[in-house]
Amino acid sequence: MVMTDPLCWAKEDALKYKNTHLMTIATLTGHAVLALGPYTAVVDNGPARKENFSLKIQRVGEGIGDMMDISSLRREDLKFIKSTGVGEDLLQCNNAASSRTPRGHQFPAAFMMVGAGLDKYGSESETPLKYTHFDIAGAAGEVPFTPSGVPILALSRYFFGDQFSF
Repeated sequence: MVMTDPLCWAKEDALKYKNTHLMTIATLTGHAVLALGPYTAVVDNGPARKENFSLKIQRVGEGIGDMMDISSLRREDLKFIKSTGVGEDLLQCNNAASSRTPRGHQFPAAFMMVGAGLDKYGSESETPLKYTHFDIAGAAGEVPFTPSGVPILALSRYFFGDQFSF
């Protein structure tokens, strides 16, 4: 919930510009740790996937040791977050831990995307907006003792290229 409001505001601002790419980074789920171990899960929406962003950032990360694995959103992830209750549109959480929920790290990414209204700006939209979520739960390190800073190095190299040397 905390990231969804700023993501909605960023979406409104992004609509004023061309070729924007919204991103969120968080240690949201134990499911990402179970699914991927000590690596970042990268989840693109349709417009970002269409440009192969996850694959590109994964390759950049591999080149500098900032490893990540690609996950994808599916229709069932979007269906899962639709509330069946009265008084709410979206299911904010379920009764099981993310580590025990099938596709448990895709659920928060789908929630943020739909909650922020990004689902209205998918690949078929007149104004598609790229969105990528990085679930760094497995890669963040033993917080608070040894946080790793992932995926800052890969993102810096991707967006700034060789200007950003290590």
